[in-house]
Amino acid sequence: MPECRRCGQCCRLGGPTLMRGDADRLLDGTLPLSGLVCLRRGEWARHDGSRGTTALAAPGPDSLAPLASEMLKLAGTGGGPHPWQCPHLQEAGGQAACAIHDRRPLQCRTLFCQAPQAVEDLLATGDFLSRAELFARLAPVEPRASLWQELAEAHEQTCSAGVYLRLCQELATTPEVLAVRRELAEKERYDEAFRQLCVERGALEPELLPLVLGRPLRDLPRPGPER
Repeated sequence: MPECRRCGQCCRLGGPTLMRGDADRLLDGTLPLSGLVCLRRGEWARHDGSRGTTALAAPGPDSLAPLASEMLKLAGTGGGPHPWQCPHLQEAGGQAACAIHDRRPLQCRTLFCQAPQAVEDLLATGDFLSRAELFARLAPVEPRASLWQELAEAHEQTCSAGVYLRLCQELATTPEVLAVRRELAEKERYDEAFRQLCVERGALEPELLPLVLGRPLRDLPRPGPER
């Protein structure tokens, strides 16, 4: 039976997205809320091993496509060639280890690089943890959880990632370039102001913005016009 070589490559390439069964790891503090980022519906992301079930359209040769539903992902350590590297990865003596191995998320428990079928089956279920489900679970212990859900819904109505990125693609094909640029700029300004107001009013700490509101519109990866 093959065994994990503890090379750390799977952790280096990116931490997991969370499944519904991972909610308890957030409630007990194993995974801090400040260490999460919401990848929203319509954002472009890689769909390796998902058989396309997580994508709104068939992924291209690079496995990139817009997300069919939102996902909560462990934020990466940033920088270098692997910006999504899992923050719980530890390396010593040429071997990798997980700082939360006994409480690691379901995708990590399921993934084995030499036999990827099991994690592909897990991803194909689409049983991902959403903000609404997380905030509902947090409500008994976090007084602001229902407010966070209201803010997420209000933000989504005016700052949809999918709408914003479709407008970005239109720039290469529409004759109304100036009008589209103005609309994009207005959405970016509104998004920035919304985030600033949430912090100023005490509804959110800055480190919780990526979870509750996702990444700023201007920071989202933009697909090329040929996609």
